[in-house]
Amino acid sequence: MKSMNESLQPIGMSRYGSAERGAGLRKLAAVTQIKWLSISRNAMIMIGPVLVIGMVYACKILYGINSESDFVPFLTGTLLNIGITMNICAEGFIMVGTSIAEEKENHTLRALMTSSITGVQYFIGSILIPFVMLMAVNYIVLLISGISLDIVPWVPFFLVSMVVSLTSCVLGMIVGICARNQMNANLISYPFLMVFMMIPVFGNLSEGLHKISGFLFTGVMTGMTERLAAGEKYVMSPLDVAVLFGELAVSVLVFLMLYKRNGYEKD
Repeated sequence: MKSMNESLQPIGMSRYGSAERGAGLRKLAAVTQIKWLSISRNAMIMIGPVLVIGMVYACKILYGINSESDFVPFLTGTLLNIGITMNICAEGFIMVGTSIAEEKENHTLRALMTSSITGVQYFIGSILIPFVMLMAVNYIVLLISGISLDIVPWVPFFLVSMVVSLTSCVLGMIVGICARNQMNANLISYPFLMVFMMIPVFGNLSEGLHKISGFLFTGVMTGMTERLAAGEKYVMSPLDVAVLFGELAVSVLVFLMLYKRNGYEKD
């Protein structure tokens, strides 16, 4: 017959595990709240999504995208590409990057890392708010662009938008880890913007740029929107899958390497 201690041991372990998970969720919520306060207090960051949405809506009215002109599919595709890539790149890189750079500048990042907060909790808490904002703006831009919603493959659009937004957030964390301060974070973001934003947007103007765009995670997104604007069905190709998940994996690995090299990983 089992002793009382042996009978109570699984119950105690279960309660301990539940308490530990609860504490982990509270720490994650605390990091997320800190990040939200940092982002919401920065007017330049908060106005970005509003400018993207306003620009897309204004251009839609200005160029009469609801008309029957043969030029409409090209205009719609271009408008979608500019709006979504601006949101993903400018907001993703800068929103996350400057937030981390601000913490470094105020000497709060290392204090967080030397506390009981784990690297995983900090990572998830840092990208959660920006990720949700990027996804929301992507959908708003799609809805107001004038594109026919009947041809939108909602599941592939969600998957591509999710991976692209997540990759952008991770690249923003790389920017923040490398930057000395907020001004430096903006400077480091420019090369990322030139590659991941300009090449897909201007890919239609050059055959060479168009080919390069197909190997960029933002290029996969713009390739999908261009087909949808032209009234064509989008099917995710093996190359699209490889580019999306490959660049996400590389971004995460680079971040982890820089994270440990800068001494933020606790022993």
